[in-house]
Amino acid sequence: MKHKKILLLLLFLAPALMGYAQDFWIELERPTGGMVFSLAVSSKTEVYAGMGSGVYLSNDDSENWEHIGLDDITVYSLHIHPNGNIFAGTGGFNSIYRLNNFEEGWISVFSCVPNIISIASNSQGHIFAGSGSHYGLLRSINNGDDWEQLVTLADTEQTNTILSFEDNQVFIGATDFMGGGGVYRSTDNGDTWEQIGLRNKYIRSLAVNSQGDIFAGSVGDHYLYYGGFYKSTDNGGTWVELRNDVLVTSITITPEDHIYIGCSNEHGTQGGVFRSDNHGETWVMINTGLNNQCVYGLSLAPDGYLYAYGNHLHRSVDPVFDPNVAPLQEANDLAVFPNPFIDFLHFQFSNDKYYAEDYSVKVFDPIGRLVFSQELGGLQDGTINLSSLPQGLYYVSVEIRGQRFSKSIVKNPK
Repeated sequence: MKHKKILLLLLFLAPALMGYAQDFWIELERPTGGMVFSLAVSSKTEVYAGMGSGVYLSNDDSENWEHIGLDDITVYSLHIHPNGNIFAGTGGFNSIYRLNNFEEGWISVFSCVPNIISIASNSQGHIFAGSGSHYGLLRSINNGDDWEQLVTLADTEQTNTILSFEDNQVFIGATDFMGGGGVYRSTDNGDTWEQIGLRNKYIRSLAVNSQGDIFAGSVGDHYLYYGGFYKSTDNGGTWVELRNDVLVTSITITPEDHIYIGCSNEHGTQGGVFRSDNHGETWVMINTGLNNQCVYGLSLAPDGYLYAYGNHLHRSVDPVFDPNVAPLQEANDLAVFPNPFIDFLHFQFSNDKYYAEDYSVKVFDPIGRLVFSQELGGLQDGTINLSSLPQGLYYVSVEIRGQRFSKSIVKNPK
């Protein structure tokens, strides 16, 4: 009888345990057996991959791929422009192509500068392209029809990443294996430039969060032989090293300011993907289901899914953010306490506009698995009982009136 009870209990708990043990990543089919050099994702059902043999398109969650051009050309970068055109940066001297529509096919819009390894655009629709050689950065203000060279780097320097956002600010991350490189900044849409920091770091990636903090990822150092992750809160004026034990190939940040970094496992370092929900102060490794821990790049889709690519292609099992929910702009209106906590966590809204509003609370473990969910009534206050959870780090998400607030929390032992 005792064994029957145990068996029934296990059968009852099995669905919950299976859900709790779900991997973060699922491996997808690649177009070919080669390296995925670039990825542009407009949705889970529309994924473009740049390979050593051209561009491929999948319309069915990467189950099947169609070769859509640029035969036998290595495509180092892909970018979906806000107007819907797709730009490809390639090796060789016919280096930038544009796809207006599938009937016309790819049009060569720039040549004579080899190896375009990064492409980005700003809110005005201006396009920036970075070269893997000393040609530096190019700009087009008319959808790629004409280009101008903005900055020339050292003969051994390459532009790996471009960050462009409001107020005509453009940043580039550069690598010079002979010494130099780092981060360059322009405050006039690329007309003039200055080197602002992280010199001799092999900067491979740049990103900015909703607060204007700038992050840089390095895959090495000319003198110290290690990579790292850096943060600037003063527009690149000064930089703080947050990590020096990883080779950061890529950075992506969700609308809620959750940071994901993709890392190489070369030279014995820990590769894969890490996440921080507190602006880079602490990190959690999220490699469950990731069958290759040498991540060449990350891509965040508008519908919330995260992709990791290189010699493998993976997608997050679930979206890492909800595109239909905006971050809570007035986070100070919500108090979550105590933190750390032991059993009970309390929520209190100080703004009268949330009075009597219902809201939902979800708690996730360090690798993003949902471990608790509850709907709470309004009256500004609420309490949840998390006594069943083991001690450790968690993330709580509060959704109210189509907005979401999230933060890390710590449960202490009793």
